[in-house]
Amino acid sequence: MNRKIGKYIPFGIIMIIFGSLLFFLSGIDQFIRPFTQPILMGSSKGKDILFFVVFGITILLSTIGDNKRIHNHFMNLNIPKVLKDNDFYLKLSLVLFLFIAIMGLIVEVYLRSTLGLDWNTILVIMNPTMTSTSILHSHLYKAIFGIILGSLLSYIPAGIHTGSSLSAYTPSIIYVLFIFIPIIYIAMVLSLQRRKMISRVLLAFTSTLGIIGIMDGGLFGTPAIAGIYGMLIIMFNGNILDGFSDYFSRKEERDVVKSEISDKVSKNKESKIRLSKKFIPHIALILI
Repeated sequence: MNRKIGKYIPFGIIMIIFGSLLFFLSGIDQFIRPFTQPILMGSSKGKDILFFVVFGITILLSTIGDNKRIHNHFMNLNIPKVLKDNDFYLKLSLVLFLFIAIMGLIVEVYLRSTLGLDWNTILVIMNPTMTSTSILHSHLYKAIFGIILGSLLSYIPAGIHTGSSLSAYTPSIIYVLFIFIPIIYIAMVLSLQRRKMISRVLLAFTSTLGIIGIMDGGLFGTPAIAGIYGMLIIMFNGNILDGFSDYFSRKEERDVVKSEISDKVSKNKESKIRLSKKFIPHIALILI
């Protein structure tokens, strides 16, 4: 097994197993809730399970490009060069993510207008189970996901709230927009290929949060913001993170790595425009 692949696979499998244990066993989620609640914005058992399973799967899928045979086959495909660049898929993920997040807000406003409610009203559905949605914490995409989940699983443990009660009120456009979520996830996985350790794990982590956040919380929810922030960090600060990855992985060449990092920093200082770009993710986070 490729050594580079091997160090990620056990971690991914552990995450999936842990998420599966949360599904089948009750009580475990209470111990991890203090850790997941801040990043998942009001964590629940369902979101905890989804986070660990999707994070693990994402880590596993990120190793596909590390296989030399698969990588060489992909690079030899007769497709435009830009489609072979993982940064292209990172940018595509961000654009599509922002698109469906903003469209979700627009549909939230439209839904209230059709019901004769103010735009900032929290819509609460009581039948068959209580579900709510609002501009600041949207559950429109979650309602569609709940329908899919209910059709796939014959048993859903107590404590997992699917939000499917809202589906009867969601405009049909949401069903169309929901198709973009798996497309975004595929683009995110493609953007992870052959990235160095810190960038890969960070992007997999924030991408997982982003996918969960777009369904449960919307644009203004903590997970979605984390997803956007993670993508921007890799876009504008990826070289710095790669430098740290090299520092930790190339132990015998740390002096060389230090000089490489110093050279990159000095080059950034020479260009104020290039240096200012490093702050774009942080500015975006503040604005959101």
